Amino acid sequence: MAVVKADLVIKNGKIATVDKNFNYVEAVATKGGFIIDRGTNAEMEAYIGPDTKVIDAGGKLVLPGANDSHMHAVHTGYTLSPTFLDFSGPYYDSMDKILSKLKEACDKAAPGQWVFGCGFVDGNIKELAAENRIMNRWDLDPVSPTVPVAMTDFSLHSMVCNSKALEVAGIDKNYPEIPASIGMIDRDENGEPVGRFHEWGAQNLLCEKCPILSDGEIEDAIRRVQHALNVQGITSHTDILGEGGEHVFRGTWGTRPIHIYEKMAERGELTARVSINYFSAILGEESYDSIIRGTERVQGNVPEFKDKNWVKGDAIKFFVDLGGPTWQRKGVRPEGSFVTAWGLDEDKLITEVQRTIIELHRMGWQVCIHSCGGGSMDACIEGFAQANQLYPGKDLRHFLIHCDDTTKECAAKMVKNGVLAAIQPTAANIVFGWNTPVLTDKEEIFDYQAYTDLGACLTGGSDSTCFSMNWRQGMQFCMTRTTADGYCARPDLAMKREDAIRMYTINGAYQEHMEHIRGSIEVNKVADFQILDKDVMTCPVTEIGSANVVMTICGGKVVYEA
Repeated sequence: MAVVKADLVIKNGKIATVDKNFNYVEAVATKGGFIIDRGTNAEMEAYIGPDTKVIDAGGKLVLPGANDSHMHAVHTGYTLSPTFLDFSGPYYDSMDKILSKLKEACDKAAPGQWVFGCGFVDGNIKELAAENRIMNRWDLDPVSPTVPVAMTDFSLHSMVCNSKALEVAGIDKNYPEIPASIGMIDRDENGEPVGRFHEWGAQNLLCEKCPILSDGEIEDAIRRVQHALNVQGITSHTDILGEGGEHVFRGTWGTRPIHIYEKMAERGELTARVSINYFSAILGEESYDSIIRGTERVQGNVPEFKDKNWVKGDAIKFFVDLGGPTWQRKGVRPEGSFVTAWGLDEDKLITEVQRTIIELHRMGWQVCIHSCGGGSMDACIEGFAQANQLYPGKDLRHFLIHCDDTTKECAAKMVKNGVLAAIQPTAANIVFGWNTPVLTDKEEIFDYQAYTDLGACLTGGSDSTCFSMNWRQGMQFCMTRTTADGYCARPDLAMKREDAIRMYTINGAYQEHMEHIRGSIEVNKVADFQILDKDVMTCPVTEIGSANVVMTICGGKVVYEA
């Protein structure tokens, strides 16, 4: 019996509840931003009053709002600004095209202004591929002699700058070498920096001389990215922020955005919920001491989160691999290819990574680790197993991010030790063909259904700004195992549609310890929904990626309408 009138009723829908049985209903009623009932159109009619907003879904598929389990949100919002240069995509296959766009921006730059960009792929640029090299400062200098320029490749792990940027940063031939745990500054045979900085600690050294964004500019970046997420039906996401990224990407990876998220939440200005993964490594240095000391300072550097339904932070993020599967298993990797963010030999690295995991676990933190290659995955999973044995009884839900080299044996160990996998199918949609030769299971990699059947909790994300936020494109890859450029392998390993939807909804909520309050359409959960123009549960699998979101609702309010 209805005892109140709803703020919002959605009726005439094919509403996938994504509850335990993946039930469907026709209608749902919400009040105060929460779901108060669901059922048939007739049952929900009793909740409709004169002030109730009624949305007729017209038979369209309604899903819980999607979750992006791994992305760089404020940074993505910055890249969506009109002055930022985006070099992603197949068009930018020559230096001429890149330099033409760069010159236009430099010609417009005010005195002292820097020019920033990202997205290029060195290997896709024909001049660089012909010479078997990567971009350097001398490639950029002809069109930017007086304007500092800094651009990252598609992975974000490698930055190129011009000579003017090096001059402003005070980095020249006499600049001291840095430890591998901080990163690497490429030099030529004469010791001159070539303008290439690898990993966050090294990028911090250059970027600390860059102008950082103002509070207002960071707010604008958050608004832009959350709108872009809402367009994709996404109502909750992660962000990687903290002391380790204080200067990286103009402060969009630092601690200040955490405070701004909270202020915007208190003012009711967020249109998606955010979970912070703290990048605590001091100035981006990947070492036990840097990560633990930085973690001890986290609580003093972040605000009190007044409503964790909107902003929360419970996880510590650190890196092991570089921008790809650089720590492969010994039986797979080519001779001399072992390299990681820590700059240690393998035995020492295993000890230090596992020691870091155990201490963070002891401190009560959820731990999330950038881990792509099989060697790093195996070492981290063993570290989590040891942590569980030494300090049992903690429901922390540690997770590995990327997990490119997952095998069935590896997945089973993750299940046994309660380790989740934050994967990015929209990335697999691009890199599948590149990675098959270098990973353990070759063409059987990304066998998401097999891992799910073993009991693994897979959560779907984008790693934006590296890859697309369109989760339907990721779902289509899961169904077809066919990339955007047509590479296909083992389509018989396709994922079930229901499990793919869970990956982008309830599983993401579980990763964030929020499955009791979101991730499915059930009474007492938040009123977060998306309505699609195509039924991705029944349409041809090759059409899933082209499905569009026609409406997104977060907290019972329409935040996007096509």
